[in-house]
Amino acid sequence: MTSDKKYIDVQGILVIFAESSLWPDPANIFVIPDDRGFSMIDVGGRGNSGYNHLMSGLDHLGLKLPDLHTVVLSHAHPDHMGAMTYILEEVHPKVLIHSLDVVSALNPANLHYTFDIPLAKEKYASSGEHQDFDLLKFFDDFGCSMSAVEEVEEIHEGDVISLGDFEFEVILTPGHAPGHISLFEKRTGILLAGDLVGNSPAWYTPNSGGLTGYLESLDKLESKDASLLIPSHGMIVDNPSQGIDRIRGKLLKREEILMEALKDGPKSFMELNAALFRHEIIHFFPGCGIIESHLIKLEQDGMVNRDGDVICLKS
Repeated sequence: MTSDKKYIDVQGILVIFAESSLWPDPANIFVIPDDRGFSMIDVGGRGNSGYNHLMSGLDHLGLKLPDLHTVVLSHAHPDHMGAMTYILEEVHPKVLIHSLDVVSALNPANLHYTFDIPLAKEKYASSGEHQDFDLLKFFDDFGCSMSAVEEVEEIHEGDVISLGDFEFEVILTPGHAPGHISLFEKRTGILLAGDLVGNSPAWYTPNSGGLTGYLESLDKLESKDASLLIPSHGMIVDNPSQGIDRIRGKLLKREEILMEALKDGPKSFMELNAALFRHEIIHFFPGCGIIESHLIKLEQDGMVNRDGDVICLKS
C-alpha cells in the first residue's frame, strides 16, 4: 500500500489503513481529534505489526497516546483490540463496547465459546484431532494476540456516540461476533461496517450470530442508504449497496454449493465441510462453525433434514 493511501482524511475521520486486508494483519483504525485530544474506533492488533500499525499511524498524524480519551471497539477480537495492551501501558481511556461483547473484552477466554470451538472439537472427537486446540494460543502463534481491558462502558443498539463533530448511531450487526457493531454517521452518510463488508465474508459461527444473523445484519446496513462505506479490512467502498450485496452473494453462493452437494445424496457434516472448503487447514476452524451456521439456516428454511450426522435434502 502506498503511503498516500495509508492515511486518509474522510471528512474529518482520520483513517489508518492496515498494510493488508487479510487476517492476521490488524484492522483499520479510525481516529477523531477534538479539543480534548482524540478518540479512536478500534485500535488494531497486538504483536509487532499491530504495534507498528498503531504507533506509526499516530506519529504520522502528530498525536500522542496520553491524549487518547475514548476508544470504541466494534467487537472483541484480537485484530481490533489487541493493541489495548500497549495503550493501557500509557493511558486509561474510556472504552465503549456492545453489551454482548463485554464478557470477551474483559475475559478473552470467552472467545472459545463465541467462536464455537467446543462444536468443532465435537465434530473431530472421533478422529482425536484438535482436541487440545487453544484459540488464544492460535492467535498468539499467528502474531495476532488478544488483549483484555480492565473496565468498559456498555453500549446498545440505537445509542448515539458523540466523537468530535460526529454523531454515530450504533447498529448491532451480529454474525461475526455476538456484539459486533457498525456505526452510521447520518450527517455525512459514512458507514463504518466493521468486519461484515470487505473483500470476502468474515468468519461466522452460531454463537456469534451465524449465517442468519450475518444476512440480517447486511440488511440493516443496506437500509441506512449510506453514501460511503469504510470497512475494518480493506479500502473505502464508494458504492455501499453494491459492496453489501457482493458479500451477501458470496454467503448465499456457499449455501448453493452445499445444496448442490446434497443433490448427489445424503452427506455427513465433514463431507459438506470438505465440499465447501478445499483447504484442510480451515476445516476445523472456522470451517465447522461456518458449516453449522449454514445447516441451521437450511433447517429453519425447511430445506434439509438431519438424522444424527447424516444430512439430506428435505423431500
